[in-house]
Amino acid sequence: MIRELAESAWYSLSLALGRALRAAKYSETRVVHEGPEREVRKHRAFYAPPLVWIGGALVRILNTGVTVLSQRDWEERERRLYRTLHGASIRIDSAGVLVLPGLPGRTLAALLEDAQLSTSFRKCAIESAVVALHAFHQQGLTHGDAMAENVMVDLDAKAADWFDFETVHDSSRSMSWRRADDVRALLAACLLRTASERFAETIDVFLDAYADDEVGKLMAASFASVWRRALIFHLGQAALSVDDYCEINRLLTERFSN
Repeated sequence: MIRELAESAWYSLSLALGRALRAAKYSETRVVHEGPEREVRKHRAFYAPPLVWIGGALVRILNTGVTVLSQRDWEERERRLYRTLHGASIRIDSAGVLVLPGLPGRTLAALLEDAQLSTSFRKCAIESAVVALHAFHQQGLTHGDAMAENVMVDLDAKAADWFDFETVHDSSRSMSWRRADDVRALLAACLLRTASERFAETIDVFLDAYADDEVGKLMAASFASVWRRALIFHLGQAALSVDDYCEINRLLTERFSN
């Protein structure tokens, strides 16, 4: 009983701190239309540098294995990845705003939150995002903040594109760990927007699409205990209830014990 109360208290505290961490906004994104093309303009607020510095210290304390990039490093990573992934270039205007080409579709988060979206299209959206993440990983890359808000899904083309590369995994972590962390973040973001009675089905769709048991098992281990400092950051990415968190752990344990 005492252990259960302690776990519940720690989880509630982590959930509250995670929400506070996610609420600390230091950048703004705007979609604009110029001519036939859609552009995305993103810039950091004037107070971003100290927030990024404080955030960097905090994620190290929390042992998250990720770092929020400085302005210069962020710009360079966006340039490199848009060229690699999309064959596109970005520019930076005189005000320091990043101007990126618009990607087709809607974010996975928006799709999964659409009550009118059919079950088959939900499945297609999740599969498309997971397949795109796996392809991203196969290029020797990882995202660092692989939430459903950071991937565009084009349901007509059954394809997805990842974006928003402000966060990077620590190079000291193994590639398998980094991939598993991306998979964890995306799975949690999907299940946050899924009815609990459909968790098992969604997990199966997700892991079948990613098709890497080694990474899947590493990811599953991150749900095995709430006694982790990184839980605060993880719940900032996807504010799951403690009951849902425990159910995910049970289903993942069952999946990988077979």
